[in-house]
Amino acid sequence: MRPEKPQRLRLINEALIREALSSRGEATTADLVEDTGLSQTTVGQILDQMHRGNIICETDKRASSGGRRAAAWVLNPKAWSSIALSIERDGLAWGIANALGTLTSQGTRIVKGDPLAEALELAVELKAEVENDGGGRKALAVGVPATVQAGKVLTGEFLGSWADLDLEEVFAKKTLMSVVVENDLNAIALGYLRLAEASGYKIHSLVFIHFNGGACIGSGLVLEGKVFRGAANYSGELGYLPMGDGRILDDLMLAADSDERFVDTIVSALRIVNCVVNPALLVVGGRGFRFDLGDDIDRAFKALVEERVRPSLVFVPDSRPYYMAGLAGLAAERIFPLFKITAAD
Repeated sequence: MRPEKPQRLRLINEALIREALSSRGEATTADLVEDTGLSQTTVGQILDQMHRGNIICETDKRASSGGRRAAAWVLNPKAWSSIALSIERDGLAWGIANALGTLTSQGTRIVKGDPLAEALELAVELKAEVENDGGGRKALAVGVPATVQAGKVLTGEFLGSWADLDLEEVFAKKTLMSVVVENDLNAIALGYLRLAEASGYKIHSLVFIHFNGGACIGSGLVLEGKVFRGAANYSGELGYLPMGDGRILDDLMLAADSDERFVDTIVSALRIVNCVVNPALLVVGGRGFRFDLGDDIDRAFKALVEERVRPSLVFVPDSRPYYMAGLAGLAAERIFPLFKITAAD
């Protein structure tokens, strides 16, 4: 294997230190040597570069084991900002996260006309807000209720009006920022993972399943810390699962006219997902889900799936905090492609 180029190696080392600082909150050079496996000389050089670039700040010194005061470092909250923006037919939601992964500003807005035009104007406003606050580097992540490939929508309610648009390019030209456009459920799944990690949980993999009321059942998959999109960015379209007799899952959900049929249909879908993916965690939500039947679904799922292969099952009535957290994380990755930031509590 040929050696890494010095510039890429420096970026990798800096990413390791940022991740360690994000996880610890505050760390000495010795802490970072322990966490990253890098030499003390390398850590010292990277810290000096990051300090001069205003990415980190020195805090009050801590006592070392030798009695001397060791310098402690933290990420500079204003080193960069991640702008999150979600688009629905009737509304927009947004959030701004600082370098610590903390949402410093968020809100919603009713769409009065063209969702895309109003989203573009809002993105410009959010950029100005960041700049007025001295937010340093910045990037934008846009979430949409559609399958997305290379910035273009492939499915969903906006397909007719957006089919020929490269949304990443459209937003980048309007805002002059680095932009990523992502499927809403992928972003929610990623956000759930990030917030869980911020609380000290380590999750190998998870699937977020969204029941939208009747048809259009979808999911977002995060495997070993990364969003899994499939070869054509089409993974997670659970509504098309074949369920026998020529019917798909969407058909069965529309026909679930009793509590028993609803529970049976949901549990069948969960078992199929588990057999195919076997995630550590199944997260279920959406306005079409019957949360009042959660206990029944949990009992039936446990009765039919062996404990040794059974993922934990969690019901989430409100996915909006995870949506913003996921988009903010994707924006941060646009600023630092080799860096996965951990969201704050």
